[in-house]
Amino acid sequence: MKVIRERPCQRRYHRVTAPLMVKLDQNAQQYRATDWSLGGLKLDGVAGTLPEVGSEWKLNLLLPFQGFDIGFDLKARVVRTAEAEKTVAFEFTEVPERSRDLMSHFIEDLIRGQMGTVEDAICRIDIPVTPISTQPDPNPKQGAPVSRWPLRTIVMSCLYLLLGVMVFGYGGLLTYSSVMRLEVQSAVVSVPVQTLRMPVDGVVQSVRYTVGDSVSRGAVLAGIEDPRLTAQIKAAEQAVTDTEAGYVRAKERYRIEAERLKLYQTINRTDLDVASARLAARRVALESADGHYARVATLHKKGFVSRQKLDDAKSRQLRAAAEVREMELAVEQATVMNAASGKRHYNHKEFVVDLDMLALDLDEAHGRLRSARAKLQNLNQLQAARVIRAPFDGLIVSLPVAPGLAVSKDQAVLALEQDVAPTVTAYLDQDEILQIGINDTAKVFVPALGRHVEARVVAINRKSGHLDLKSSQYTWKANGERTATVSLTLSGPEARSGVRAGLPAVVIFDRRITDDLIARLAALWPGKHHDEAEA
Repeated sequence: MKVIRERPCQRRYHRVTAPLMVKLDQNAQQYRATDWSLGGLKLDGVAGTLPEVGSEWKLNLLLPFQGFDIGFDLKARVVRTAEAEKTVAFEFTEVPERSRDLMSHFIEDLIRGQMGTVEDAICRIDIPVTPISTQPDPNPKQGAPVSRWPLRTIVMSCLYLLLGVMVFGYGGLLTYSSVMRLEVQSAVVSVPVQTLRMPVDGVVQSVRYTVGDSVSRGAVLAGIEDPRLTAQIKAAEQAVTDTEAGYVRAKERYRIEAERLKLYQTINRTDLDVASARLAARRVALESADGHYARVATLHKKGFVSRQKLDDAKSRQLRAAAEVREMELAVEQATVMNAASGKRHYNHKEFVVDLDMLALDLDEAHGRLRSARAKLQNLNQLQAARVIRAPFDGLIVSLPVAPGLAVSKDQAVLALEQDVAPTVTAYLDQDEILQIGINDTAKVFVPALGRHVEARVVAINRKSGHLDLKSSQYTWKANGERTATVSLTLSGPEARSGVRAGLPAVVIFDRRITDDLIARLAALWPGKHHDEAEA
């Protein structure tokens, strides 16, 4: 038996040509597999009609192993046939676990050379070996030169030396970075951001900016429509319309009554003239009655007339005096009414026209109109003031609400980032915070921008994560937790160039010496460490 090692291929399993006897279930004839593997086998010279491709078969296999013939059954499917060579290729579809382990062990032993036949051993012994002479070659031209540069040794030595310098240099750099520097990757760029919220329940009418736009202080960012205020404005507009109509009616009534009063003035003057004429006539009649009474009284004293004649004359005199008095009052009334005819008219029963009262009604209607217009103006001003303005110069970073949506009170409408120099907040644990000092300089690396920026420590807070809001007191946390914060301000011309809030940052601090002994030793050398130890 020979082991043939094939060239590398894309097969899933190793294919061998070791003896493997195969018997088909419908044919008692036994065939030797041309080659086989854990995935299938191939038979050449199959007698009779070749099976169809894709048909399922139950194969009986006989495997010579360690001087024994081991037989087992498995199921296979025909994947390829060749009529000219009477070749059939099977693919195993169902292989028992014990049979698979046996075949795998057999193939692996063959490949490793742990299994072989006597013929194979004899072939290995018969391999010719060319002997090498142990005597030096007498031809010096074909031998190695007596003296030469050890180029390989020099190259390898230089390579190892370079690698050693790189390794030790890198190790020294890591040691320096870990001992003298403190690198904090839990840092973020932060800028004051204010969330603008709805002052009342309403509808966002319009948003005049988009995310990323810069706005100035006092700029109108969004309009707000309050349904209740809108209803009040509509009611006020209706009230203005009604009061305007009432004012117009009162004004028109005043005009009509003023025109009517001109006619009444003519009537009053006529009444005064008539009353004056009647008064004159009554006075003449009174004078006549007085004369008649005087004559009758004289004749009565002389006894020429009776007492009855005297009484009739007296009665006539009194009636004439009463009529004169009545007409005097009528003339006085007509005079007074004629004097007041420019404002009012009296029809001898009641005042049918009174321009003073109409003027009061007109003023009252005009006052109601002014009040309604003022109320509408106030409501419109209140509606115009229902806007969201920028409290400072900044940049819009978020617009969570779209125009036309109903938004409840205190709901966020937009987020505005203040246009100030960004700061960096680094989170440290309780051991690292002891190695940082106020006004220390640091390097800030922004990975998103690939840029280093100078920074200065402006605030250190060890208890930022220790505050328990439920108990309103500070509690101690484990040293491994990053509960302390360090705030840094960026400096330099590139501090604001593209550095935005939320970008991740890596802060590199210069460690401060906290150990007293090391600080005393460091004080022996002047320089930065000496200054830090004193600080």
